[in-house]
Amino acid sequence: MGNLVWDGFGAIPATAHNVHVCQYRGSPHLCINQCMDPVGYGVCQAAILDSNYRVVQTVHTGRSAMPVDQHEFQLLDDGKTAIVSFYHTVPHDMAYYNFSGGLPYVMQSGFQEIDVESGDVLFEWYSLNHVDISETHILPNSSDVSGFGTSGTSGFDYFHINSIDKSPSGNFLVSARHTHTIYYINATDQNIIWKMSSEGDSTFPIEQGSASFNFSFQHDARIISENATTMVISFFDNASNGYNHDMDTSPTSSGKIVAIDYGKGLGTASARLLSITYPPLSTISASQGNSQILPNGNIFHGWGDVPAFSEHTPDGTVVLAGEFSQPGGGMFSYRAFTFDNWTSTPSNTVPSVYTYALNSTAPTHIYASWNGATTVSTWRYYGAQKIGDDFEILGNSSKKGFETAWVAPGFYMWVMVEAVAGNGSSLRNSSYQATFMPSERMLPSCTESGCDVLPTSGVYFAPDGSVYRGTD
Repeated sequence: MGNLVWDGFGAIPATAHNVHVCQYRGSPHLCINQCMDPVGYGVCQAAILDSNYRVVQTVHTGRSAMPVDQHEFQLLDDGKTAIVSFYHTVPHDMAYYNFSGGLPYVMQSGFQEIDVESGDVLFEWYSLNHVDISETHILPNSSDVSGFGTSGTSGFDYFHINSIDKSPSGNFLVSARHTHTIYYINATDQNIIWKMSSEGDSTFPIEQGSASFNFSFQHDARIISENATTMVISFFDNASNGYNHDMDTSPTSSGKIVAIDYGKGLGTASARLLSITYPPLSTISASQGNSQILPNGNIFHGWGDVPAFSEHTPDGTVVLAGEFSQPGGGMFSYRAFTFDNWTSTPSNTVPSVYTYALNSTAPTHIYASWNGATTVSTWRYYGAQKIGDDFEILGNSSKKGFETAWVAPGFYMWVMVEAVAGNGSSLRNSSYQATFMPSERMLPSCTESGCDVLPTSGVYFAPDGSVYRGTD
């Protein structure tokens, strides 16, 4: 069973998207899109956090671009540059969709490569300059994120960019959900070098037989390798958007790895399926999702609007599967990742401790935690009867999950905990904490180990200010 390491509530003053470990100035950091979330896209800033979970740098779009969007934030070259996405609503001719009587609005997608230190724009690309709205596979007002096209606050989202990756040769791989297409874009002139789609206009065919595949509403297209004859890419094939079911291309979402062979030029190029991995339980992820290729060749998937993740061997065998909420409960993760290079002993915080005793003759229950710390192996517990007394060692216990519970051999009015590393060295002490004892009126709601949490419903306030539970 997995355990929480860090709860960023309060540290991230908005919705967090695309949280991942990134390299910045020679050491691992966290990269996060901090967003306010209009439907389907975000108004964000891209933030880089150090191992103390403090923001040390932010990245913003430049020139006349709209703010950073939730879909992409990726550092390159040890954090010298960053790729960010954005959405930009503009007035646009939509006669193709029989709009008349006024000027409609289209939401185009774009991205920039930014110099992180100076903020200079090194490259930018706008979808309407290269992809016509007729290439989309959705209609206005046909899904939760399509937009109406009737106002500047509800532009028709015909393209819907959701990932950008930079190739070793310096060009850009772009995924567009609403055109069911992956584009390879020239970094010199911004033109499309090739585009791959199984549901529309594709530069080259997709091979038939065992190497054939299709995809739709895809996310997270990434370059695995590139040489003079072949590019290998991965992407998350949603296969549905949950609304336009006539466009579904599979009964389940999947992760795909594909090779594009162009050794004799694009005129004879083709795409072939190398591998496909399915969720542990057959399911459609109607939005979001990602596929992370691990150093050992395994594939890690975040299943988007299905609150689950899984790891697979290259042949598709599931070696890890987990859920972080009940499906359909409104909880999801835009992307999910696994990393083994994140360690933290936050220098700006101390361990937290909560202590409880039913009365002054009962045992003291101690609850110790340290948000974000990864190096704690053992908790050491100290107690005293009053301030000014020496704190005596009460005992030790191994760290168990995010919060460790331990019962002291007797009552102590004041308690402190010490975080200890695996090598026995002291990491940090908590502040000392007074033990909470419930009053006589609270006792019916309390046990030896703690008191009930006050429910959020069925609680009423009497005219005298007292609180009671009831039906009216």
